[in-house]
Amino acid sequence: MKPIAAMFVFLLLFLGSPAHGFDLKSPAVHRFINRMVVQYHFRRGDLERLLAQVKTNPQIIAAINHPAEALPWRRYRKIFLTPGRIQAGRRFLLAHQRLLSEAQNHYGVPAPIIVAILGMETRYGVRQGRHSALQALATLAFAYPPRARFFSKQLAAFLILCRKNNLNPLTVQSSYAGALGAGQFMPSSYLAYAVDTSGKGSNLFTSWPDIIASIANFLAAHGWQRGRPIAVPAGSPSGEVAADLLNRMFPVRKLRARGIIFDAPVSANTSVQLFAVGATQGRHYWVGLPNFTVLMRYNRSPLYALAATQLAAALVAPPVSTSSGEALASAYH
Repeated sequence: MKPIAAMFVFLLLFLGSPAHGFDLKSPAVHRFINRMVVQYHFRRGDLERLLAQVKTNPQIIAAINHPAEALPWRRYRKIFLTPGRIQAGRRFLLAHQRLLSEAQNHYGVPAPIIVAILGMETRYGVRQGRHSALQALATLAFAYPPRARFFSKQLAAFLILCRKNNLNPLTVQSSYAGALGAGQFMPSSYLAYAVDTSGKGSNLFTSWPDIIASIANFLAAHGWQRGRPIAVPAGSPSGEVAADLLNRMFPVRKLRARGIIFDAPVSANTSVQLFAVGATQGRHYWVGLPNFTVLMRYNRSPLYALAATQLAAALVAPPVSTSSGEALASAYH
């Protein structure tokens, strides 16, 4: 049996009297505790005392039902491609140029893409979430049936992560969806892809070496292709695109056979995704290439992947003028 870290046990045993938290007799909570005890060797009493401290938060459910990715493209883009965010990203590129260059060389992921993700997720680490991670994940696991299975797994991963890294599960902050740290990793991704550069345990909250390497590692592990493009504009002679072609994966040859025009240095058998942004009037079409699909593993919305691509490009556009900045721009393009 794997021992529970001493600090985690201490935190659970000295929480004080239980609050009116989740109903420990509810089927969902009961199954979750049983699984954690049997599969991961947690102590039943510890988990019961912990979950008794946590209440459902209706604001979490409201937030997940109204994500930013549901906004129209024009409004969504304006959130992230602002002069302030671009300038802050350029400063971040210069301040962390050595770490970014090392990650770019090792993993093949362009430094501007890493920085763009950080800029979109947490404004380069400044806003890492104001919710209790435990409350957010427990609320979605036990009080949000549409995605209860997924968030039950994330809650389990979060508790394992706390045990592994001696974190206090009651004080860790996250997004409304339980995403953690500067890169907003879901707990299962934190466990799977976090890089420990110091040998003291991965720290995706304050360690820039770990944070930068972990984002690059995540993208590389999901198939990032070094030096390849991400997305290209597309269109058709009539200006219209059949609805059955949108937001699905097709070989390049099939899209071209259906009249879709785009210029991409990929083979005819490469699977790509055609998507549209904008309102019906004034729509713009894009083809997401394999690296675009990888970005959608970070966030499954095409709007997110396109905004990250455009923010990355903006970060290395003029007036970045230092030699290191020009090197990063050259490597990205």
